[in-house]
Amino acid sequence: MEQVSLEDDVKRLTAMVRAHSDAKARNAAERRSVAREVTACEGQMVELDRALRALAASGSAPFAMRVGVRTYRERAEAAPVLVDSLRHAYGEGKRYGNTKEFLIAELRGVGVTASRMLSSDEMIVRLSVPGRSRSIQARDFTGMDTASVGLVRRVENMVADTAYYREELNRRYGHALTRIAELEAVADEPFEHTDTLRDKRYRLDTLTAALQTSAVSPEAKAKEAEYQQRLDAAGREPGWSLALNPTPALRAEFGDAEPARRGGHGGGGSDTRGLVGAGVGAGPGDLEAGQGSSGVPRAVGLAYLGQGNPSTAPIGWAEDVLGRRRTRPQAEDRHRDEDRGR
Repeated sequence: MEQVSLEDDVKRLTAMVRAHSDAKARNAAERRSVAREVTACEGQMVELDRALRALAASGSAPFAMRVGVRTYRERAEAAPVLVDSLRHAYGEGKRYGNTKEFLIAELRGVGVTASRMLSSDEMIVRLSVPGRSRSIQARDFTGMDTASVGLVRRVENMVADTAYYREELNRRYGHALTRIAELEAVADEPFEHTDTLRDKRYRLDTLTAALQTSAVSPEAKAKEAEYQQRLDAAGREPGWSLALNPTPALRAEFGDAEPARRGGHGGGGSDTRGLVGAGVGAGPGDLEAGQGSSGVPRAVGLAYLGQGNPSTAPIGWAEDVLGRRRTRPQAEDRHRDEDRGR
């Protein structure tokens, strides 16, 4: 019992060790991911600070959008040209998808690019500096009426939102640093039940070795030899059972097939004992051959001698054959009564 209890404890603690190792692996993976986030935020903040200084210098300048090789000073003039540039990028993007960006305009020194999403049939508009992207459905600029698209205003808002994106970068950067500190605080925590697991493993190994040694000791071998002698004296083997190795008392009790069936199903006896007495494991010819000199059906005698294996016989077949044997006299009496009635 102590060995079984120790094995259960060792298995449970070993599972806890694996869970602790998995948690440490997830911790390390998350720390690497957050570290990449910190590096990306730092690079974007440096680049965006330079762009914001240039935008602040051009904040009071009048509207000027460059599309292709021409600069437009009026929004009404720039709008249709910008839509045509987006259409051209939409057509070219059919071959590249989202893997290639096309320059469609330039506003206040910031480039505006677009790439096509083939899965959703839309254009993703981005800036050449860190900032939020915008999606534009193809139906908004491929139709005849493009006055309501407001593409120029969208581009202007994207450039103006870079200051708010800088604040978002600050928040993301602070959250990433806080998360890294939390992860590093618990990264090197050891498994709290290490000593208990080591002691239980040592006790289990010692107990298992002692049991194995005692199993091959001279005393254990002498007991095993005595046990084998008792089996040989009784004519039994390991795995012995009354179903496969019936005793003389069992043969005397269930020598007749009919009482065996009644004893197996009605008198509290088991079905296996009843079917053994009924000759399960013998063939149909043995059942029809009648009884031997000892008053036991030949099928039963063959089973007892080991020539039939009751455990492999089809029980349904034995029930069917025995049922026909039992009901045959009743059927003959019925036919005889019918003949007399005629």
